[in-house]
Amino acid sequence: MSWSDNSLSSIKCLKGERIAREFFRRDPPQVARELLGYYLAVKKGRRMIVGKIVETEAYADGDDDASHATRFGKTKRTSPLFGKVGFSYVYSVYINSYCLNVVAHRKGRAGAVLIRALEPLYGVDFILENLRRPKDYDRRRLLNGPAKLCKGLGIDKNLNQEDMVDGKRLFILKGEKVSSRKIGTTARINIPYAERAKDWLWRFIIKDSIYLSR
Repeated sequence: MSWSDNSLSSIKCLKGERIAREFFRRDPPQVARELLGYYLAVKKGRRMIVGKIVETEAYADGDDDASHATRFGKTKRTSPLFGKVGFSYVYSVYINSYCLNVVAHRKGRAGAVLIRALEPLYGVDFILENLRRPKDYDRRRLLNGPAKLCKGLGIDKNLNQEDMVDGKRLFILKGEKVSSRKIGTTARINIPYAERAKDWLWRFIIKDSIYLSR
């Protein structure tokens, strides 16, 4: 067992309930905010990794020129954004570096929520192995960034368009409800290409978390 696998939080997260698909059939900012405190789980064979979501960003269509849906339209690559909610949208940012989104939008629209940072709860030994980090590596820096968390959890293009509601390999579980006073909002990170939407407060964080990307 890893350093946190005996903790109350790690045991609690493994008993979390699945989320109804309707949860994701709403505007991306609303979903992004309410995902804070929920659990993201990856299961590969006998390996199980779980982290608490502490940072998200919302991306929509229309005037949101920071989103793939608006910038590129509907293509083979971006088609998941226009499809069934609750499915994953995994895209590459560099060679062997990926970002994980869960599709969320109202009927007839497009959008998703980017998972930016996690608090590692279960399977930390596997995370360390995936990242090639020593046992004494700072836990705060394991999953504090979208590409880093994908590498730590072993998420790549093979988990694109995975059902995160009813799936068995990549899914989200109900977690701790985070009160409004503990939630912070900022502009989204690393979107210099956006003009209209660059200052939108669509990044959501648990303010007192030590596992944020910044």
